[in-house]
Amino acid sequence: MTIHVISAKKFGYETEYDYIPFPADEYTRESAMTQFTPVTKETLKNNNWYSYTAYEYDGETYYSIQYSGLTDDTEFYK
Repeated sequence: MTIHVISAKKFGYETEYDYIPFPADEYTRESAMTQFTPVTKETLKNNNWYSYTAYEYDGETYYSIQYSGLTDDTEFYK
């Protein structure tokens, strides 16, 4: 089965990602990306508050998301 893969960067980790699959026969690239809800967060830096956009999916909050492409699920679950 072919799947879309979304790379979701975790908070607090420099290079740790979750790779989340969506079946290509159920989701388009766009509908897979819209499963991640944008949320506005704030951070305090140098005594100033700054807003940024994070993404929530399945109870997790991610710093950024990126479409990684299509792959075969047998390759993904190795």
